[in-house]
Amino acid sequence: MTTTRPRRRATTIRRAAITLTALLAVAALAAACLVYRPWEHAGDTTRTSGSGTSAVDVSQLRTADVTRGTLNASTTLNASLAYDTARGFAAAGGTVTQLPTAGTVIDLGEQVYESNGVSVPLFSGERPFWRTLEDGVSDGPDVTQLERNLADLGFYTGEVGPHFNWLTREAIRQWQRSLGLTGDAVNGVFDPSSVALAVSAPVRITTVDTTLGSTGESPASYTGVALHAEATLSATQAATFKAGDPVSVTLPDNTTLETTLTAVDQGGQPTGEDGKTTSPTVRVDFPDQSQVERFGTASIRLTVPNRAADATETLIVPVTALVASASGTYALDVVRGDALERIDVRIGLVADAQVQILEADGLQEGDRVVVS
Repeated sequence: MTTTRPRRRATTIRRAAITLTALLAVAALAAACLVYRPWEHAGDTTRTSGSGTSAVDVSQLRTADVTRGTLNASTTLNASLAYDTARGFAAAGGTVTQLPTAGTVIDLGEQVYESNGVSVPLFSGERPFWRTLEDGVSDGPDVTQLERNLADLGFYTGEVGPHFNWLTREAIRQWQRSLGLTGDAVNGVFDPSSVALAVSAPVRITTVDTTLGSTGESPASYTGVALHAEATLSATQAATFKAGDPVSVTLPDNTTLETTLTAVDQGGQPTGEDGKTTSPTVRVDFPDQSQVERFGTASIRLTVPNRAADATETLIVPVTALVASASGTYALDVVRGDALERIDVRIGLVADAQVQILEADGLQEGDRVVVS
């Protein structure tokens, strides 16, 4: 049935519709090739009220044609090459007599700092050394970790394991001599404070955290030496992307690398700051560091192809044609001669400021829809 509404009411309705659709347009155009699936959040129900036709002067309206095709696109993200989050070394066991320099790369067995005039070298392992290791000590994973480090440095030649034996003792003595120790200091006893332990080696010193002459303080903070790419995501992107998805990495010199997403973090973890939580992020690792190491920390771009799960052709309209309701459903105003017909729709993929129309009673390719 066709009804004639007062012009003032029609204008008010149109302004409200334009305001709502403009919000969608801004969201769609703010990020190049942003791809999301709004029906996953709004549900699959369609609008059940407000349908019908109204007589208006359609010549004064901006319109666009309804087309048919597949909607494929890609999402471009601003990202950064970065090192992992910095960690601090354990507090020095004596007086700090020499400190490292920020930016220095230190490998296994090399000096991190000096304590009481003695070099404190880098060891690696997941577990802090928590006890003195010497003849008669009980078996434990800390013994395994010590023997592994001594073996990697060429001092321990036995089978690496949790048991402290005479080979372990002699390897410690050889290592102590390599540090310049003499006399009673070469005793085959391992003191946890005699090394600076990191999760892995080599490391890169990020900051020096104390001063010469200090005691009981961490000497410095460090990261690994591997660069990775990281970008912040919207909640919708985080729900769409997954580890293993292909990605094109554009480096500062405009060369590109084709690889895959390493991990997608959904965020939402407490930051400890006024109830704030972490944002969703995506990470790309580079097993071949020679591809990125010359750039250091730098801005780059990630381009992630996005394709609909179903590549079947559908009707497509500009995203600015959508009329959104407060309940999260959508409709289109379709030109029918000298009148407008409002049709409820169920939408699909949105990309490049266009949207798939999955369900729309009476909508056809070539129809004209009102856009804002």
